[in-house]
Amino acid sequence: MCGIVGISGNDPDRVAKMLASIRHRGPDDEGIFSDAKISLGHVRLAIIDLSPRGHQPMEFDNLVLVFNGEIYNYKEIRRELAGEGYTFLSDSDSEVVLKAFHRWGVEAIQKFRGMFAFAIYDKEAPKLYLFRDRVGVKPLYYHFDGTRFAFASELRALMEVVPKRIDKGALASFLQFGYIRQEPSIFEGVKKLQPGYYLEYDFSSIKLSQYWDLQLQEQSIQEQRAIEELHELLIEGFSYRMVSDAPVGVFLSGGVDSSLVASLLQKHYGNIRTFTIGFDEKGYDESGYGEAVANHIGSEHTTKILKLEEAKEILRDFCTIYDEPFGDSSGIPTYLVSRVAKEAGVKVVLSADGGDELFCGYERYWWSYNLGSKIRRVPKELRLFGAGLLELLGPFLEYLPIKNMEHKLAFLKNVLKKESWQELYETFISNYRSSELEKLLGVRLPFTPDRYFAMGEQIHPMQGMMAWDFKNYLPDDILVKVDRATMAHSIEGREPMLDHRIVEYAAKLPFHLKYKDGQSKYILKKILEGYLPRELIYRKKMGFGIPIFEWFRGDLGSLFDEYFDDDPILNMDYVRKLLGDFRSGRYVNINKLWFVLVYKMWQRRYL
Repeated sequence: MCGIVGISGNDPDRVAKMLASIRHRGPDDEGIFSDAKISLGHVRLAIIDLSPRGHQPMEFDNLVLVFNGEIYNYKEIRRELAGEGYTFLSDSDSEVVLKAFHRWGVEAIQKFRGMFAFAIYDKEAPKLYLFRDRVGVKPLYYHFDGTRFAFASELRALMEVVPKRIDKGALASFLQFGYIRQEPSIFEGVKKLQPGYYLEYDFSSIKLSQYWDLQLQEQSIQEQRAIEELHELLIEGFSYRMVSDAPVGVFLSGGVDSSLVASLLQKHYGNIRTFTIGFDEKGYDESGYGEAVANHIGSEHTTKILKLEEAKEILRDFCTIYDEPFGDSSGIPTYLVSRVAKEAGVKVVLSADGGDELFCGYERYWWSYNLGSKIRRVPKELRLFGAGLLELLGPFLEYLPIKNMEHKLAFLKNVLKKESWQELYETFISNYRSSELEKLLGVRLPFTPDRYFAMGEQIHPMQGMMAWDFKNYLPDDILVKVDRATMAHSIEGREPMLDHRIVEYAAKLPFHLKYKDGQSKYILKKILEGYLPRELIYRKKMGFGIPIFEWFRGDLGSLFDEYFDDDPILNMDYVRKLLGDFRSGRYVNINKLWFVLVYKMWQRRYL
């Protein structure tokens, strides 16, 4: 794992400043290349081939490479290249990437199995290429204003070279979902290279091309055969993630996905280290499940309980860890468990993200489907009439002795108006509704039809929800969280569930093998039965939530007073009204206040 930066023109001093801002991504080595056309920089976290021979920027013939990530099948590609006459000076996967591009050009990307974001400069063309992995495990931002081009692994590095103007649409996305979806970043003129894409820059213009995408094409398959085939793919994909010349550990929550990763690796490789985070607040603490799994499989296990004082410390640093407004509060325990792994001497950690999006793990899928199924039985005219009636009677109904009545009525009124599964699902996962965003920010986000939901009867509606999350929530929330939290401690996070062959196989599975007889992740649980007793598999899912509501009811509530000053963009009177309701005991979605707090903390840190 590493950090990469670049800027058009001969500007090594600027590149050095950009690298300094992301030094945590690569404390082992640093290098800069510069010529009249481009300046490239690299900071290295040595994982494969720890010797100086893996130094970057790496040059071969007319090509220069800066690479972040891992190519897990690099040894097979290396053998293929050696058969064609290529020789190698190092044992690094980076050299394989460079020479694979020399041999096959952009088509080399189809051979790579791994996580990556890298740049290759062709001095003869002259042209710069940027590539990002299929799922979006590794980040890559870029800026092009028609004259100057720049890129970096993290947004903070580009703050050295771009105007810091807030993109109100991106801010609205953050306030609605807790993360900034898809291409935009919080700054105008800075974009994220999307997963499965590469970019070509010929020093006058840029061109984007897609080389991979998620394809939902359900195929008929017998259950036992699917279990066996997926099991083999998991063993193969997980084994690739053990390729390392540094110590490896596993984040173990005790849920299905992390238990499967830990159990499979312990059985096939042995002597793994596992790490679990718990909470003093018992309603949130599932560390006992992680410990039970660790005891059963025999891993060397560490449990860390997150105390309120530690949470306060991390929260103060939240906007340093996440250099773009980021609202997933589980980033706090993820940061802490990464620190625990680092202190234990581990340099590579395996997480288990992706299982929910691929195998129907989130409760919100069946909640949305069950509610939507009932609503869609009601004729449109009656639904709209009901929504209008709730609008009229709402001020009176909220006084009924029913908990959170005002919130429930507003939600029901909103979903009654929705025409499609996509609109209903986006309503279900939104924190600020469109009308509230207009009051807060003066922005109403346009509805953008999603191609997976547009497949209609070809797929189950919950498949559409899963695909939406795979393309949005997974790369822009979950993977951002793990990348920044691990990199803050200079350790590498790997995602074995997101091997692209596992992803492609999951996309072909019939829905009834993902959700069956009321069981989410049905096929994963059947595989896990070969490793763990049923009582550790078939239990209620808790998720990786933290007691943020309780914390803000207590000592952490003072942060609102500290940061909720007037704002040039946000209507803070509206926010302070929400805060007053929260403090008076009325129901308020705590994320509404948390997201604004995160933005205000980020604003004070970076603007």
